[in-house]
Amino acid sequence: MQNRSEDPLVIPEGWLHRGDAFVTGDGVQLAIFGGIPGERARIRLTGTLRRQDRARWVAAAGPSHPSRVEPWCDRYVPCGRCPIMHIHPIAQHDVIRGLVQDAVDAVELDGRVDHVVPAFTPDAVRLELQYELNLVAGYSDRQSPRIGVPGHDGREVVPVPGCLMVPGTLRETMKVLAHHVRELEIWPWNGKVGTLRAVQLRCSPVTGEVGVLLSVARPSTILSELADRLASAHPAIAGVAMHISQPPGFAWDRDEEGELGVGMLYGKAMLDLAPGGLAMRLGFSDPWPARPDEPALLDAVAALRPQPGDAALEIGGTNGVGALLLARQTGWAMSLGLPEARARRARENSASLAATVSGASAEFVSGPVIEGLASVYGRLEGRRPLVLLNAGTKGIPDPVLDAVLALDPRRVVLLGSNPRSFGKNLKRLSAGLTVLRVTPHDVAPNTPFADIVGVLESEDKTLPTSRSPRRKVVRKG
Repeated sequence: MQNRSEDPLVIPEGWLHRGDAFVTGDGVQLAIFGGIPGERARIRLTGTLRRQDRARWVAAAGPSHPSRVEPWCDRYVPCGRCPIMHIHPIAQHDVIRGLVQDAVDAVELDGRVDHVVPAFTPDAVRLELQYELNLVAGYSDRQSPRIGVPGHDGREVVPVPGCLMVPGTLRETMKVLAHHVRELEIWPWNGKVGTLRAVQLRCSPVTGEVGVLLSVARPSTILSELADRLASAHPAIAGVAMHISQPPGFAWDRDEEGELGVGMLYGKAMLDLAPGGLAMRLGFSDPWPARPDEPALLDAVAALRPQPGDAALEIGGTNGVGALLLARQTGWAMSLGLPEARARRARENSASLAATVSGASAEFVSGPVIEGLASVYGRLEGRRPLVLLNAGTKGIPDPVLDAVLALDPRRVVLLGSNPRSFGKNLKRLSAGLTVLRVTPHDVAPNTPFADIVGVLESEDKTLPTSRSPRRKVVRKG
């Protein structure tokens, strides 16, 4: 073991987007887990992960930073999923806001970022915010099957049965799952032999029901036995499904249409959600929102100030929820850029919209966004649409942003989760629109991750010359 006196002394310079502090020397950037910018500290080098030199904070070499607190979770270091748990909750928002402000400043936009909208109230006792948990299969020290999260150093599987970042039903499901995987000796895939690769757990915030999706390298009759045992072990487990992925490669393989091949082993294939009170259902193959209540998306929709008769357009997104929420306000909205599998699910969920709001409808056009925009230009001419741009982590290509500006929108809201790509997109849009505000929404306590809402408006206040182009026939890409 390395002697403590040999641990290097550093003073971190700033924050990286994933929650590590960093220091730069000899042209090399070193990521420091547990560090705080400005605090002189001893660190221990831990190796290289994803082409990034990494280290771990060992101790302060002098006065501790005023924001430093003792992490309350005993899995803080090996798990690593709460990288800023060593920061006071109020100071965590300073980290998030600083990352977004740096991204805005980097593209030379003269604007101040709002205070962070918290993910929980200050007096919250339990932080049950993440209704999806992604686990991997591996081996314990005794070489028995183990279920947990990928270790922070990337070399082990860390069980997290007491994680307070998920609802109690997911913690209980984890324990039941781990027990029966061990008892049935369902061996993890190790690159050559084995069966189980990963597990995805989801909990409906509406009903409390849990869905379990198993990613396996090959089908096996023992998986049906596992599903039966899970169903008997906990009443909240409403469905168990299996996805066969082809190793080597990712544990979750989607086809060109965005479909994740799933076979049901037991029970229900769909779970209920209600973002903004909008009743909808998602299946095992559908992307699951980080926050089922979608606070940033609701903020984005409200910021567009939709009124009955307005033409509303959503570009990007994951499940078409933005278009459905807009259509509830305007009577009509269109979504572009969803993979066909997700567009089909959005069309199914649009039935609940029609049942609650008379005459409201939404269209979902799959395929490349730029082609979809070209096909609807004539329908949107003179209507000065409201546009919701859901940029995700990758951002939106410049040609799409330019095509949006060509629509002469009255208002545009940019919703993203990567400060750098968000800043670049915001800069491009500011060439034709005025930035009104930038508001980060905390996605989960103890992490630097945020959904960022950027609101832009045209200086031209001219009202549309035509109402929204409603259409009863759903277009397909």
